[in-house]
Amino acid sequence: MEFGSGPWFWVRNYKPHVIMSLYQLILAIFITLVQTILAKGINGVVLVVYEHAIATFLLSALAFFLEREKRPPLTVRILCYSFLLGLLQVTICQMLLTLSLGFVGATYHSIALNTLTVVIFVLAVIFKREMICFSSIHGQTKIWGVAISTAGSMVMVLWRGPAILSSSSSSPATWIGGLMLTMAVLAAASWSLLVDHVTQKYPADLSLSAMMSFWGTIQASILAACFVKREFWVLKWEHGLMLLVILYGGIGVTGILAYIQTWCIHKKGPVFTTAFSPLLIVFAFLLETSILGKNPHLGSIIGAVLVVSGLYMLLWGKANDIEKEKTVFEGSINELLI
Repeated sequence: MEFGSGPWFWVRNYKPHVIMSLYQLILAIFITLVQTILAKGINGVVLVVYEHAIATFLLSALAFFLEREKRPPLTVRILCYSFLLGLLQVTICQMLLTLSLGFVGATYHSIALNTLTVVIFVLAVIFKREMICFSSIHGQTKIWGVAISTAGSMVMVLWRGPAILSSSSSSPATWIGGLMLTMAVLAAASWSLLVDHVTQKYPADLSLSAMMSFWGTIQASILAACFVKREFWVLKWEHGLMLLVILYGGIGVTGILAYIQTWCIHKKGPVFTTAFSPLLIVFAFLLETSILGKNPHLGSIIGAVLVVSGLYMLLWGKANDIEKEKTVFEGSINELLI
C-alpha cells in the first residue's frame, strides 16, 4: 500500500520547507521585538553585548562537548581570523543592524537583508570566486538579477514615497538607517566570503563560531564602555520584554536558528535555503503593520518587489550552475567506475 499522500509523506518531504518558513518568521519576530524595545529607550549597543555574551556561553558549551574529539589544533592565524570575523559579524554587522532599527522599520530592514545574496555574489565576482559566462542565458540572468536588485535598493533608499494606509511624513533619519544597513550588509557579505575560506583551514564550525562570538562580545563591550553612559547598562524590566529579547537573541537567533539554517543547507543546499529569505519581508510587513501600527510606504513596496525579483533571477542562474557541477561530478564518477 502506498502512502504517497499521507501525513508522514508530507512531513518527510516538506520538513525543510516548513522549517525554513518558521526560520524567517522567528527572525521577523526578533526584528520586531528589537524595534519595540529600542523605541522604549533601550541602548542598542548594550543589547548586542548582552545577546552575544549569552551566545558565547552557549556556543562554547556546545563546542566543548560536541567537537572535543574532532577539533583541530588552534593556531595564532586562526585566532587572528576569528578576531577579524568577530569584528565583521558582531561589532560591525550585528551592531549596525540593531542600531538601524532605531531609524527604519522592520520591513525596510528585512528588504535590506534580502540584498545580502546579491552583494555576496558581486564581491565573489570581484575577488574571482565566482565566474560569469556573459554569452549564456544563465549568465545574463544573473547580471540582470544583480542590476534589478540594485535598482530596488536604490529606490528603497532614495525614494520613501507616500504612505499606503494613511498619510505620514517622511523622516530624514531614514537616510541614517539606510547608511547603517548598507555598511552592515557589506560587512556580512565580507564575513561570508572570509568564513568560507577559514572553515576550510579550521573545520570546527561550533568552535569557530564560539571564538567569533567571544571576540565580537569583547569588541562590542569596549565600544559600549567608551560611548555608552553607565545608566544604560542597567537592564530595564519592561514587563520582562528586555529579558525576553536578550534570551531570544542570544539563544534562539544566534544559537538555534544558526543550527537550523546549517541543517537545511546540508539537506537541500544553499540555493534552496536562500530562496525562502523573501518571506522575511512578508512576515516583517505583517508584524509591523498589525502589531506596531506602522504605515508601509510606496518606495519600500516597489523596492521590495525589485529586490525579490532580482534575487530570484540570480538564484535561478546559480541553480543552473549547481546542476551543471553536479552533472559533471556524476559524469566523472561514472567514468571512473567504467
